[in-house]
Amino acid sequence: EKELSEIISMLERAVGILEREMDKSGAASLAQLKTAGSLTEALTAMVQASVMKSADASRLTALVQSTQKSSDGDADEEFGAPDAKVYEGQSGSIIQTLQELLDKAQAQLDDARSKETSALHNFEMLKQSLTDEIKFATKDMNTAKKGLASSSDKRSTAEGDLGVTSKELAADIESKDGLHLKCMSKSEDFEAATKSRGE
Repeated sequence: EKELSEIISMLERAVGILEREMDKSGAASLAQLKTAGSLTEALTAMVQASVMKSADASRLTALVQSTQKSSDGDADEEFGAPDAKVYEGQSGSIIQTLQELLDKAQAQLDDARSKETSALHNFEMLKQSLTDEIKFATKDMNTAKKGLASSSDKRSTAEGDLGVTSKELAADIESKDGLHLKCMSKSEDFEAATKSRGE
């Protein structure tokens, strides 16, 4: 995005400079090698940044070269400044080409921003979804931990109750066994007493 923004800015400046120069002193000032050189530098930067297709690069290069050839040819034929009409069509064509490149670069920037916005939206949705999942999983885990703690408490209480009950049961069994022995002993004594009376 940064590279596209820089290229758009560069193209806008180039178009602005060309239009100002055409308005200010006619197309004749565009014959200078300096202008063609900066245009070539702009073209090179755009090609390296892969903003324009090779067809666009070739087209712009051809325009720059034809401008330079016209400038060199006119300089050889005449010693004065070239006629403004010689460069008018080429300058307009250069401006038109730069404007087309500017439009393409802006379209690519808009597309890149749209994709970035869409990707950011998708990321935010995924982030929210994962955050919600984590929140609910944490809530479920906390509920499970509370349930486990409660179960552990109940188990401890039950084990304590079981220990007390087991001791009471053992005491009851011992008491029952003692009572049973007493009953058996009394029963035997009663039977023996009954037999001795009956004799």
